Amino acid sequence: MAISITPSIDYVRREAEAPAPIRRRLEALRTQAKAEGWTFDVAYTFAMDEPLSRITGMVPPGDLLNQAKRQNARTAAERFRALAEPAGDPTSPAFNWADLGCVTPVRDQGACGSCWAFGTNGAFEGAYAAANHTLIDTSEQQILDCSGGGDCDGGWWAFNYLVSTGTATEADYPYTAAKETCKTDINSQYKAATWGYVSSEDMVPSVDAIKQALCEYGPLAVAVNATSAFQAYSSGVFNENAPGAAINHAVVLIGWDDSRGAWRIKNSWGAGWGDAGFMWIVYNSNAIGFAAAWVQAIVSLPPDVQDGPSLLATSTFNWSDKRQISTNDNIGVLTFSLPREMFVRIEAECSLTLISGAAPVDVTTGLYTNDTSNVMYTVTYRKATFTAANQSLPILTSTVMKLSAGAQTIYWKLWPCGATIGMNSGTFSAVAVPGPWADRYRGGIPPCVAARRPRLPFGRRAA
Repeated sequence: MAISITPSIDYVRREAEAPAPIRRRLEALRTQAKAEGWTFDVAYTFAMDEPLSRITGMVPPGDLLNQAKRQNARTAAERFRALAEPAGDPTSPAFNWADLGCVTPVRDQGACGSCWAFGTNGAFEGAYAAANHTLIDTSEQQILDCSGGGDCDGGWWAFNYLVSTGTATEADYPYTAAKETCKTDINSQYKAATWGYVSSEDMVPSVDAIKQALCEYGPLAVAVNATSAFQAYSSGVFNENAPGAAINHAVVLIGWDDSRGAWRIKNSWGAGWGDAGFMWIVYNSNAIGFAAAWVQAIVSLPPDVQDGPSLLATSTFNWSDKRQISTNDNIGVLTFSLPREMFVRIEAECSLTLISGAAPVDVTTGLYTNDTSNVMYTVTYRKATFTAANQSLPILTSTVMKLSAGAQTIYWKLWPCGATIGMNSGTFSAVAVPGPWADRYRGGIPPCVAARRPRLPFGRRAA
């Protein structure tokens, strides 16, 4: 399973040798295509070898909208932000993460309704590539066995497991297309920092909202209504617009093309479906984009990097956020991962305004690795005094910490000392010693580098 080569599919020969029921299905679909003006072709894809119910499996929670609101509220409280520099312009007529080399090869879920796991990991792999400039091949089997997100009869996004536990590589925990006992002795080295829904108000976000999220976060996990026509798609721009919009399948949305009026998606039915496993699908067709979700990978360093990257993590806010704190609380939280013990510079800067409280008022900030109130690195202890109402003061606190290998969390806390303090703007960042790896990519989001291994899709053979 996992990464597969792209076989040259002879759909015509397959159909000529297909059983009579398959040929009749295709004839009926082509009749429907003429009647409804479809702009795509259908053929005997490898996906048609299985019942549609066995290769789909997205099952939305009953209280999905409430769950989306709660998840996005948690993400907002964590104050994580998107990529430091968006990879694309959401107003551009076209954009595709694959053009930057940040999309992993097509996989095949086999006769198991685990699309939810492939959608989860597919988006995470894209986010990791955007953040770390390298492709990783992660384990859908671990998500299937261990996350609690579902089984071969269906499930839902498993991003919380990537945050709490992480994922192993495909090589360490290979896919079998069947739910098995969770292996707990596996190195789950790749973790997510946080995740969220593109919209918690509308489960099918607007085209503009999806474009914005794609540029800011990376490939997105989305749901779609996969029909018989979807199953038989071989090329063109899919525009079925099936009524009802009952979603049942997870895919990864990687780009768009306004000239086609369509999204580019990566499926998990192997390279013997569609355009070598990919599809163009018209905006809003078959509820594409339902429950669109982004994920942020923890920045880590490649094992061959000796000097480390420049930027490990960053978080910002501005005056329009209207942030206020009246009790001891975190201004920000940074999470990142180190491959070895190293020195990291932590810097926090913002502008504070006295909202309420009798002047003079002293406020204190500090940086520390413990979330307990009043526990911090003494060297970062900073005080400021407001001498009048509505006064603004700049705050800058920084330190260099010697941190061990693995996941790290740094807290930036404000003690308002009985007043209510507003924050006009601020930046919180963790920076390692710059080296050749950082210099190589200083121009922006680079093409990602992958060591692709030529493996056939699980349970399939090349035509």
